Amino acid sequence: MAVAFKAPVKDIVFGYEVVETYDVISKIPAFSDFNEDIVIPTMEECAKFAEEVLAPINAIGDQQGATIKDGKVTMPKEFIDAYKSFSEAGWASISLPSEIGGGGMPIALSGGTLEILSTANLAFGLAPGLAAGAISAINFHGSEDQKAKFLPKLVSGEWTGTMNLSEPQSGSDLGTITTKAEPLEDGSYKITGTKVWITFGEHDLTDNIIHLVLAKIPGSPEGTKGISMFIVPKVMVNDDGSLGDDNNVSCISIEEKLGIHASPTCVMEYDGSIGYLVGDENRGLNYMFTMMNEARVWVGGQGLASASGALQGAAQYARDRVQGRPVGMSKEDAKESTIIDHADVRRMLMTIKSYVDAMRYMMYDNQLMLDVEYFGEGELKEFGEERCGILTPITKAWISDLGVELSSMAIQIYGGMGYVEETGVAQYLRDSRIAPIYEGTNGIQALDLMFRKLPLDNGQAMQRLLGDVQKVIDDMKNDDEIISSMAEKLQKEVDTLSEVTLWLGGRMLEGELVDASAAATPYLKMFGQVLGGYYMGKAAILANKKYKETNDEFYSDKLTLSKFYIEQLLPLSSGYASAVTAGKEDLYAMKAENF
Repeated sequence: MAVAFKAPVKDIVFGYEVVETYDVISKIPAFSDFNEDIVIPTMEECAKFAEEVLAPINAIGDQQGATIKDGKVTMPKEFIDAYKSFSEAGWASISLPSEIGGGGMPIALSGGTLEILSTANLAFGLAPGLAAGAISAINFHGSEDQKAKFLPKLVSGEWTGTMNLSEPQSGSDLGTITTKAEPLEDGSYKITGTKVWITFGEHDLTDNIIHLVLAKIPGSPEGTKGISMFIVPKVMVNDDGSLGDDNNVSCISIEEKLGIHASPTCVMEYDGSIGYLVGDENRGLNYMFTMMNEARVWVGGQGLASASGALQGAAQYARDRVQGRPVGMSKEDAKESTIIDHADVRRMLMTIKSYVDAMRYMMYDNQLMLDVEYFGEGELKEFGEERCGILTPITKAWISDLGVELSSMAIQIYGGMGYVEETGVAQYLRDSRIAPIYEGTNGIQALDLMFRKLPLDNGQAMQRLLGDVQKVIDDMKNDDEIISSMAEKLQKEVDTLSEVTLWLGGRMLEGELVDASAAATPYLKMFGQVLGGYYMGKAAILANKKYKETNDEFYSDKLTLSKFYIEQLLPLSSGYASAVTAGKEDLYAMKAENF
């Protein structure tokens, strides 16, 4: 049987302290009173909702999935009830601006709530998650009339929203989209085309869905420069806010997928549907990135959620399962032993748990930087934009890749029972596998890091990040012996990363762009591994301080996890160095037909 989900509230609260959330957020006037007195009760209430409402229906959603008949998608009844409770409780709007009806909390708060909700039921969380992105795009770029017409019910959760980018012939290459937007006399547009991979494009959780659709106006420039964004409601909205006629928006089919079965992935057809231009013509891709950057951080969080949930089940199973006699243990002691006493099982559990901590800190820091970018002023805002730009592709790719790897490792701890659906751990692996793919594949994230983020400010942005890492190393060197010894190991890996970064910068200056693109993925993995060490170093300093103050075993465990990561997982970083500097030759030495 599956293990009942228990939200890791104490770990989450500690994570906010590690990334210095309260110190940073206090510099933003709107959030100056944000503190633990807000975070702790919020996480406790979110945990209660997730444990009592969402987690019990996770397997139901996986087994029943979403179904389609005559173009109408039906969700499991339990999901409809849960969504109603979710919206009424205000979870859909807690981190949205108060001026549009939201809770007015920083985006950083959603780091913990999204982790809890997604761990309990990833498929469910995709609907309000995408709606939040649509809200941001309309709020930042829409007209006052559009905001007044569409935001109130999106914010309340009465309606959901989507993002419509891909088409059958254009996945990540959006320059080739063919969906047309023909202008009408009243200023609206007639939208015609087919979109694919549309998460929650059709469902019966709400009575309307607000689609944000990328399309091209006749005569617009070629490629991505000619893309505009349109609001296309499933059902027309009257001036008084009531619902009008259907808008010729239909779901042709839903995909049969490896996981997230309760999240309908739709093929959408727009047949002369009425749409409203958001902002200026030909700026649609820029506007869509308002949604996508937040979504990419959140997708990294889905990797965290999958690994965290899988860990809970694996740890409990390891504590319960009697199997074999651990090396070095007497026959008498072995009678009371379970597989958690085997060194290899311990290694897997430590690996998952320490990575989960590093992943959590990285995601929380990235979301904090979103707040700084959106709501900070002057130099603070510039810093947030710069740091968020660097962290986002790493958060998305490094954490989502680990979500798959660590969910698989959790199955290994179960052994054969992990391969059996009744334990529930297999669902975490199946659900996690989409995260490295959607919202921009992880290969695209690596190219973004390489060609857009590495050259920022002539490479100085990256050096400023590494400078902050160095400050933590210096603090570690001045701490207790156990932490100072960890500092030496982190210093070694940071030095190697710095050398490789300078080498890559040189190759790009020399015009060797294919060499750089060949290095992109191992470079991102290397960078993620080092940043994980940076965050675990910060956690070690804080945990050591708190343990001395409280003698709480929780903090000594955090110190142990940091030590394990830096001594046994961080060194994997150097292993990527030769792949980064190898160049393109081996990759292109074989003919395509010989693979």
